[in-house]
Amino acid sequence: MKIYLLCAAALACVPGVASAQDQVQDFAGPRAELRVGYETPTISDDGDVYKIDSAVSYGGEVGFDVQAGNKVVVGPYAVYEFSSVKLCDSGFCLKERGNLGAGGRIGFVATPTLLVYGKVGYTRITIRATDGFDSASESKGGVQGALGVDMNFGRNFYGLIEFNYGDYGKFEGVNLQRRHVAAGIGVRF
Repeated sequence: MKIYLLCAAALACVPGVASAQDQVQDFAGPRAELRVGYETPTISDDGDVYKIDSAVSYGGEVGFDVQAGNKVVVGPYAVYEFSSVKLCDSGFCLKERGNLGAGGRIGFVATPTLLVYGKVGYTRITIRATDGFDSASESKGGVQGALGVDMNFGRNFYGLIEFNYGDYGKFEGVNLQRRHVAAGIGVRF
């Protein structure tokens, strides 16, 4: 009798396993997301680090993910974020206009609804300087990396939290970096 109950319990689990495998597949395909974040661009010179400002950023990301085995997801992404970072002193202002990024990400399916991922790619930041009379913008490219998690809220919707770091190298004689945390919601098609 115990053997029959054990077999019945094992058979009852099969649909749950199949359902979990279906949810894992939800990480594959094209995706689009809206993001809001908090960022701190910094400059450093001779070992000293200075914050330009800390402020809100907002934007979006698109990507296409492919299931590479049972637990691995890979794919390209492109992101653009506007920023409200601004630093003014004696009529002279620096403002970050936006940050563009593109690269690839690789993720590990931790649970049927949770993807832990890392990203690496190219990033380009644009800074605008004004002195009350004239203004000029300059862009600088660099590398960025990120760690984050996606959590499915159903078949097509997900939420995310991501930690970013961008290094732009020398910008006007000083080193420029960007630290950023973002949260967002997205849809998979």
